[in-house]
Amino acid sequence: MALMFDAVLMFALALNATNKNNIIDVQNASCEKDQSGPWIFGNGIIQLMKTMEMEGLTGKITFDKTEGFRKEFNLDILTLRVGGLQKIGLWNLSSGVDITSTYDDVVVDAGEYFKKNKLRVTTKLSEPYVMLKANAEQYSDYKKYEGYCVDLMEAIANYCNFNFTIQLVKDNSYGILDKATGEWDGVIKELIEQEADVGIGDLTITYDREQAVDFTMPFMNLGISILFKKPTKKEPLLFSFLAPLSVDVWMYMITAYLGVSISLFLLAR
Repeated sequence: MALMFDAVLMFALALNATNKNNIIDVQNASCEKDQSGPWIFGNGIIQLMKTMEMEGLTGKITFDKTEGFRKEFNLDILTLRVGGLQKIGLWNLSSGVDITSTYDDVVVDAGEYFKKNKLRVTTKLSEPYVMLKANAEQYSDYKKYEGYCVDLMEAIANYCNFNFTIQLVKDNSYGILDKATGEWDGVIKELIEQEADVGIGDLTITYDREQAVDFTMPFMNLGISILFKKPTKKEPLLFSFLAPLSVDVWMYMITAYLGVSISLFLLAR
């Protein structure tokens, strides 16, 4: 709205300045008559606006005289937080983006949000990471579950002072990409569609999954490898220098050597 106001105001000032020197005749537009061609006063008003400067609602307004682009202006970078829209930085043509918000501000804001809202954690039952307790009916929310991932999530929640709830993934899948449709299922799908905030479990980090969601540092690395017998060194044999070539190759070389020698001997006679 402020940009629209400044644009109309500058056009009005340019139009008024042009009207002082020339009587602007505005003709009625007609859909039946051919009125092709630009307005005769249009180019003059544009050139005049390029030279004008004014203070508007959006700050100082000045234009580049060749291209006509606006210059020397700042843009506020806003983000949506618990208390509403808040300014976190500036942008201008000369210095680019300048973020004034700090990491501590983000942490505090996130803490305030999760004090009022529970973090939705999606997972899949898998021993020993996430398991259903034997007497689960006696508990509610995440207390029904146990395992390494549950303990890890509870420790993070206590440290960062937030509440969370655990929900089991609907299709009992970690997340597989359908190459034909480009659609995900399982935990990855619920994260993409914002049905959950965090996914936790023994979820393998793959290239396709990294393109869809963000991962934290893994809490466990699998050392998958191939075992083979360590080769033993053998004592070199007397004729080991012959090993690089096969017996047939050596025979051909000897035959060729003898043939060339005999031919040279006969030619010399």
